[in-house]
Amino acid sequence: MKTKRDGSRKGKDREELPPTQIGRALQELAIPWIPAHSPQAKGRVERGFLTAQDRLVKGMRVAGVTTLEQANHYLETEFLPWVNSTLAVAAANPEDAHRPLEKQHDLAAILSHVEKRRVNNDYTFPLGAKIYRIARKDVCAGLRGAYIRVEQRRDGTVAARFRDRYLSVEKCDQRAKVTPAKPAQRKPQSKPMKKSEWNKDFDLKKGPKVWLAAQSSGAKREEAL
Repeated sequence: MKTKRDGSRKGKDREELPPTQIGRALQELAIPWIPAHSPQAKGRVERGFLTAQDRLVKGMRVAGVTTLEQANHYLETEFLPWVNSTLAVAAANPEDAHRPLEKQHDLAAILSHVEKRRVNNDYTFPLGAKIYRIARKDVCAGLRGAYIRVEQRRDGTVAARFRDRYLSVEKCDQRAKVTPAKPAQRKPQSKPMKKSEWNKDFDLKKGPKVWLAAQSSGAKREEAL
């Protein structure tokens, strides 16, 4: 399916994909996203990435940077001043176009990794390989089985919001693994019964004739028809 310059799609419409984390943050800050459809704009972005991935890494290696604190110090004192004096271009309009931060903008919540999680029947929800539980005081109608907004913030904390209210959550201990029940032990098979040997030495060919055996037993021989 092809995409036109204006963002419209040619042919059959398909379901719109959810925004990325950057796209979501821009929406919450009411900042429009202007895609770069020209190769010239993409080239400038790629050259900027190349400068950061090449010169910055080599400069930190020469400076002997080994920790995060040293990297931040090098970035602020050496690399950024070099970029501003060498690569920066003065804007055509010197007026500051930055918009002030409004009261409804919570940067800690907006600049976090946001995911949706469904609340289980016991008011817990999974996040990664961990389980979090919602405090009893924050349990309300409609919470069970609903989807909540879970924010993994930059300071390492986790915040959960249901509708317009934040919930108190805590990490649960790892659930004990359920060990499968051992199969019932089968009773040992009984030994096969020993075959009877009552006719072990019996040989029909060596035995007496039937009519002789009948005479010896006192029975009368039936006359042949």
